Amino acid sequence: MKLFSFLAFAIAILASCGQAPDGELDQLKAERDSLKEVRFEIDDQIFAIETKIAKLDTTAEQKLVTTYLAQKDTFRHFFEVYGNVETDFAITLYAESNGVIQEIRVNEGQEVKKGQVLANQDDEIINRNIREVQTQLDLATTLFEKQKRLWDQNVGSEVQYLEAKNRKESLESNLATLNEQKNKATVRAPFDGVVDKIYPKAGELAGMGSPIVRLVNLDKLYITADVSERYISDIEEGDDVKIIINRKDTVLSRISRIGKYVNPTNRSFEIRVEINEQLNKLRPNSLVVLQINDHIENDAILVPSSIIMQDGKGSDYVYVLGKDKNDFQVASKRPVSTGMSYEGMTVVRTGVEQADKLIDKGSRSVRDGDRVEETKI
Repeated sequence: MKLFSFLAFAIAILASCGQAPDGELDQLKAERDSLKEVRFEIDDQIFAIETKIAKLDTTAEQKLVTTYLAQKDTFRHFFEVYGNVETDFAITLYAESNGVIQEIRVNEGQEVKKGQVLANQDDEIINRNIREVQTQLDLATTLFEKQKRLWDQNVGSEVQYLEAKNRKESLESNLATLNEQKNKATVRAPFDGVVDKIYPKAGELAGMGSPIVRLVNLDKLYITADVSERYISDIEEGDDVKIIINRKDTVLSRISRIGKYVNPTNRSFEIRVEINEQLNKLRPNSLVVLQINDHIENDAILVPSSIIMQDGKGSDYVYVLGKDKNDFQVASKRPVSTGMSYEGMTVVRTGVEQADKLIDKGSRSVRDGDRVEETKI
């Protein structure tokens, strides 16, 4: 009824304006101003009615969405390379002389100590030579001592004294050589470790250079990896590294050394990563994945990469939960600029503020201005 009253009022004004004696221009201006006033009144009426309809209309479509609360956090980016597990204490011990394996004193899997005897070769011939030379040395030592006493008393010639001394020292040298050869017939552990492999059997002939025992110590493992030259300015000693074992177990470590040489064949440089824990799942020559931290950004706004979309011009945008003029929740399109991404999260540099609610699930089915309802699904 109010709308009809305004219309009647407008018609009455127009009728009166039609009778104005001040000319056609003044008449038209008066008509315009009267219509504008009526239009403003009508627009206010329509807005008030639409607001009431929106609040009372329960059939209006509201799309269900979930939201992600934007927060500041530390962003870390990693890149992956393959690494090889190594140790300085994994060696194969070889025979240093020819001879039959007389005795194997250890078993595979046995822990041994540094200096412990692992195997013996037949050394009977050397022992006979040692006994023979020892007998000769005993005699030569006695003769030398007698000759020295005479020489000290100025009895006898200098030549006799020197010949006795030379004979004794020569036999001492021969005896030392034989004892060294005898020691070569005994295989000893050069460090604490575990006997991983025994190659010969007792009674077999082992020539010089034949493998006898493989000895391994797993206490001091480390990893080496070749890294592309493009990362040479992005990493440094002390950077964090994740060691991924069998694609599931993760161990944290740091880069302990960066090589100073670039391999011209594959344009890479070597890094070394220490393993500070004893891990039963690692063995020398195991292949692991290294995730190396090459970028850190503090107080960065991070959002799931999946909710960042692109328009036809290639510009990035997100939908933020907002309010319309009727105080209804709506999807509000907001352009953003982004930085690096890692493991499904992206740094947003502009367009999103801390504590903004970004539409997550359902973001691809809404449009700018659509009414939405937040859900926890």
